[in-house]
Amino acid sequence: MGIRKTKTGWCVDIWPHGRDGKRIRKTLRTKAEAKRFEAYVFGKAASGEPYQPKKRDNRRLRELITLWYEFHGVSLKDGKRRLSQINALADMMGNPIARTITAMDAARFRQKRLADGISPSTANHDQAHLRAVFNKLIRLGEWDQGNPFASIQPLRLDESELAYLTEDQIDRLLTILERRPNQDAALITRLCLATGARWSEAQYLRAENLRDGRVTFVATKNGRNRTIPLPQGLYYALVEHAPRIGRVFPTTGYNPFSDAIKEAGIRLPRGQRTHVLRHTFASHFMMNGGDVLTLQKILGHQTIQMTMRYAHLSPDHLADAIKFAPKVRRQNVDTSEKEEEPSQGRNR
Repeated sequence: MGIRKTKTGWCVDIWPHGRDGKRIRKTLRTKAEAKRFEAYVFGKAASGEPYQPKKRDNRRLRELITLWYEFHGVSLKDGKRRLSQINALADMMGNPIARTITAMDAARFRQKRLADGISPSTANHDQAHLRAVFNKLIRLGEWDQGNPFASIQPLRLDESELAYLTEDQIDRLLTILERRPNQDAALITRLCLATGARWSEAQYLRAENLRDGRVTFVATKNGRNRTIPLPQGLYYALVEHAPRIGRVFPTTGYNPFSDAIKEAGIRLPRGQRTHVLRHTFASHFMMNGGDVLTLQKILGHQTIQMTMRYAHLSPDHLADAIKFAPKVRRQNVDTSEKEEEPSQGRNR
């Protein structure tokens, strides 16, 4: 075999791995091209590399998302919700062949979403979720075409002020809630205010996690358990309200809480309805002299940067600005005399 002349050109007919291996045949236009191809194939075979070009990967975006979910997303707490969101994004993009997506396509998609009225924060989350799909598949060795969302920088966001309740607002809110026949919402609210817990963490609390004057929150957002001491009165109220085993609160308590917020005349920024209780705990903790490192542990933040959002509420926050600012000497000036001088000048 080897290289031979045919009617259509020069045919390369070789067995790079011997008679037991795969036979390679290819016809090229000139003898020189045929020799180069033969040398290329034998070189690849000798180094153990594949010498045949890879087939085009024509999988569509949704297929990659399904693969991501099977090998990673299914293990996430919000995996099903995330899968639904990312599939919706793929449909908005027209479910393209994944290898054809470019960084410019990703940027245009984000601009279109912004024009449709989504917030910059939501746009950043969308991009992050799509980027994570490709990153995970690349790490698993299931994708080698690059990540079209990797080069898209997140949009800059103005830091929003975190709302918190005043003591007067807290009193009004609890007064309304404690008048309700069902005390679930009132106790969940008190628990969040006393521990900085998220509403969902308090809502799904189990009686087994109330022990020795403390509460332990499990299945938290970052997967880390937190144990926090409780005021004695609240602890006994929770123990009395709870069954021996199982969920302390049979209802979610959200609707009664939401109604009470309105009845109390409390206005909150969008998206901070129940989360205002967590912000309220953190804000009052700092205003009353607590330190930010302890607050980080109580709230369960993985990074101190998240907790630093509350640092400005500390009584001595940036107090050194006064202590170390330049000392400016000021002379006491009798303004009445200064006002008289121009008139005296004019009379002269």
